[in-house]
Amino acid sequence: MGPAEVTIEPLLSMLRAAEEAHLLKFALDKNIFDLVDRGQTAAGLAETLGYDYRRTVALLDALTAMGFLLKDQPGKDAGNNPELRRQATGEVKREDEGCSVWQQAKSEDVYYLSMLSFHYLRESSPYFSRDLLMRRFSRLMSTEELEEKLSRVSEERTTESAAAQQAKKNPGEFTRVMVQNALGSGSIRRLAKLVASHPSFFGARRVLDLGGGHGLYTAALCRLNRRLEGVVFDLPEIAGVTSEYIKEQVLQDRITTREGNFYHDSLGEGYQVVMAVNALHRPPKILRRVLDKIYASMDPGGVLYLQHRYLNVKRTAPRESVMFYFNRALEVDAFYLPSLKEAVNCGIEAGFSLSGIFRFRGGDTCIRLEKSSIN
Repeated sequence: MGPAEVTIEPLLSMLRAAEEAHLLKFALDKNIFDLVDRGQTAAGLAETLGYDYRRTVALLDALTAMGFLLKDQPGKDAGNNPELRRQATGEVKREDEGCSVWQQAKSEDVYYLSMLSFHYLRESSPYFSRDLLMRRFSRLMSTEELEEKLSRVSEERTTESAAAQQAKKNPGEFTRVMVQNALGSGSIRRLAKLVASHPSFFGARRVLDLGGGHGLYTAALCRLNRRLEGVVFDLPEIAGVTSEYIKEQVLQDRITTREGNFYHDSLGEGYQVVMAVNALHRPPKILRRVLDKIYASMDPGGVLYLQHRYLNVKRTAPRESVMFYFNRALEVDAFYLPSLKEAVNCGIEAGFSLSGIFRFRGGDTCIRLEKSSIN
């Protein structure tokens, strides 16, 4: 008997989650979700991939239990697909105890994509999130890899931001990951709704999106306010990619890009709304200087939205924020995740007044700060 006050279940739960993540990566690597897109039997998938039939059933059932697939008896979809009908009710070749035999697979179950997989795990979906997921899988390091990163001495004087270091390696992939995360999490819809709920929003004429990358937050606001024009401020490496996303939104006449490093360069002026979404990951001393620049760029009565993962004062919660900071700190020397209190205090010291704190599902928190309407 173990101690009455605690069980080993939390540890086992973590290991089960790791096993499921490994299986998801395998399914993505082998394009299983695309192969199941129009409905597929275990026999059909086993035949396509050269897998053992019994183990393929176990694989598909596991993916079903994880919420990625649906399992049902063949219906009209199978009837309209001759190959699927052959797999479900016809002759299927299987390996049985080392002998090749033909067996009748009467009414074999058919697997379909769940809504989750249909939207995010299918390559032809506009919300396909492979880049985002592979970025997260890359964090699953071996003990040796993790120890090597923990042993490397940080270069405390590094001035380049985390985004700058990552964007320069592959700006297209970096931006795709940001798009997949923003669309998949519902962050764009949430923040746009919050911004539009402020009484001053429909009187605003210019919005600045700091580190806006893909520009989809600005595009969402421009669709809500037909007289609004947007400026997406990002690194030169990202700006070209930003322009392509803006063209896809058919908003190139209303949204422009501004290239630079907002820690050092001018932001422009005349903004009534400013957003910074997961962009200001620096210590309070540097964060305060950026907020001073933002304050100076805004018209009286302007509203600033800072949406990030923030830590508590002890820097041990929320759990999602702590793990986010740990993983990013391993990769980028200059990375720092402020606590909520640090971010709010920096905003107040820069001259803003706090008008709201909004906590979103998934770990993000939005701080709303306002500039006085009196000069």
